[in-house]
Amino acid sequence: MTGFCDFIFNYQPKDGITTPTDYPYMIIARHLLTVITMWPKTSVVLQSAKTQKRAKIWLTIQKAFHFWLCVTSFFGGTLYILRHKKSMTFYELGHLYISLLMIVCTFSRITTLCLNDEYRVIAKDFVTKIHLFFYKDRSDYSMKTHKKVHMISHIFTLYLSGQMMLGLFLFNVTPMYNNYSAGKYMSGGLKNSTYEHALYFSWPFNSSTDFRGYVVSNILHWLLSFSCSSWFCVVDFFLSLMVFHVWGHFKILLHDLNHFPRPANKISFILEDSYVTITDEIYSRNELDQVFDRLNKCIDYHRDIVSFTDKMSEVFGPMLLAYYGFHQASGCLLLLECSQMTVAALVRYLPLTIILFQQLIQLSIIFELVGSVSDKLKDAVYGLPWEAMDTKNRRIVAFFLMNVQEPVHVKALGLADVGVTSMTAILKTSMSYFAFLRSK
Repeated sequence: MTGFCDFIFNYQPKDGITTPTDYPYMIIARHLLTVITMWPKTSVVLQSAKTQKRAKIWLTIQKAFHFWLCVTSFFGGTLYILRHKKSMTFYELGHLYISLLMIVCTFSRITTLCLNDEYRVIAKDFVTKIHLFFYKDRSDYSMKTHKKVHMISHIFTLYLSGQMMLGLFLFNVTPMYNNYSAGKYMSGGLKNSTYEHALYFSWPFNSSTDFRGYVVSNILHWLLSFSCSSWFCVVDFFLSLMVFHVWGHFKILLHDLNHFPRPANKISFILEDSYVTITDEIYSRNELDQVFDRLNKCIDYHRDIVSFTDKMSEVFGPMLLAYYGFHQASGCLLLLECSQMTVAALVRYLPLTIILFQQLIQLSIIFELVGSVSDKLKDAVYGLPWEAMDTKNRRIVAFFLMNVQEPVHVKALGLADVGVTSMTAILKTSMSYFAFLRSK
């Protein structure tokens, strides 16, 4: 029990860790991502070509299973709507449309990430190169930043995984409780009614009035809900971990620039025909060589960070665009379902609404952190003591200054920056659509 509590509630990185995958939050991330076949295999010992072939076949089967599950769920939900839309209320249809939109969003993540080899490359780079574990010994500030990001990542992991499980539980247990309170589990309790479900699909068996069919469909609904919530929350969670570490890298670079060593010697001279003494700073020849090396290290460090961020935009851009489209369409429907203001509707839809809106807000704010800290780089570079350098180093500073003028942002398919501005526009539009639908 003590070991479990230490695993969960110890927010500080332990000594003796040799790889970032041994940190508790990375262990949790590995297990959650493995469920949806999204964990990058960083160090797999394959004893033979036959074993390697089996591993690839098993990975292909897992990918095909997720793809098949998503496509089957979409067509099953669409068929149910076409068969029953005339007998359903507007609010009941809203629930089905929300489910279909979540399936479509899940499909976009499967096709653009799970089936994309580029995702596994960038995920492996994060685990084996970009993680702040590999930079913590560069300086005291690097270690301080590593500990801060470690604590944020650990708390964020516990928070998001707990939230996902709570939302999953409430979404599926609410209709089960409604059936129980209505006495539908008792012999003859259905009468002229049907079982209430968390999800509605056209199954090849009777799940509406037959108890055995209801039990089977209910189990399948739990599995589908867990798979869908994992694709939503876990992918966002892993992407957020990457952004936390990119933010940490920019903080380290910013600190290095703000604490760039100034010349050790000062030169004083008196102007002609004047008693005014001017004191100037200038680097010595040895210092200029050190300045040259230090500037090149900062430029290389900045290039590595920007390169990884550009890869994130390239790999996650289509998924983020689809994600923003999903929130644009589902936000007003979720608000509409909650506006019924009944206990059953609030228990069922309010947690889902809070989770999805919070996912949008937190992801946008997290990405905005990168743009905010990278925007400070141009002032930090201009604040370097370039006036004390020689011509060669001044040219390097000018080149560096030119490259840091634009803040670094992850873009959704190159169309929009992922950040607070896009989030605000989506929320405003969702509210407008919600008000429009309420007036009908």
